[in-house]
Amino acid sequence: MKAKISDVSLVIATFNEEESIAFVLDELAKFNFYEIIVVDNYSTDKTLEILSKYKVKTINQSGKGWGNAVTDGFNLAKGKYISYMDGDGSYNPEGIVEMLKEINDYDFVCCSRYKFNNKSVDDTLFRAFGNKIFTFICDRFLGLKLSDSLFFYPLIRKKDYKEIVPESNNFGLCIEIPLLLARNNLTYIDVLSLERKRYGGKTKVNAISDGFKILLEIFRMYL
Repeated sequence: MKAKISDVSLVIATFNEEESIAFVLDELAKFNFYEIIVVDNYSTDKTLEILSKYKVKTINQSGKGWGNAVTDGFNLAKGKYISYMDGDGSYNPEGIVEMLKEINDYDFVCCSRYKFNNKSVDDTLFRAFGNKIFTFICDRFLGLKLSDSLFFYPLIRKKDYKEIVPESNNFGLCIEIPLLLARNNLTYIDVLSLERKRYGGKTKVNAISDGFKILLEIFRMYL
């Protein structure tokens, strides 16, 4: 049976996204998701007030860290497939449409900003170089064959996700979830989805401190 967007639970993690979350949800209203789950990290701006005006499931995350928010949402999801987007408007929802075209031939699919030598509009020279290094390390030492290891925009079957137990509560989860799935002998592919300039807000990623945490997570996964 052909995979449909109405089978997809979409998870969004938010923290003080008042400038962008309405844009994101208005854009997503054009699609017919099974459900949209927003996991909020106790925003102190008007994010929750804005969310209350939309038909989405909103929960407060149970712990700390971006990875914790994602796993909270994935654990709650009830659709046949699960996907994830940030709440800043930088993800193009058409990426899910493209992944759905491949999911019948593979066990899971990931989006990539760099496939076919493309670039991310959000990159500085430092971040672009760092991503290439992490992607190389993941390929060389973990055997994870993705062209963009730090862009977490996947399409995963819920039944397959239930078979893994991710531990990372930080951005290392970008790598850990596809790695655990691959280690379960699941087949995968990545497809191009160009990142857009964020609609509002500031990046929550610190290239140095978060990069160091990801490196530690890769070391843990390697062992």
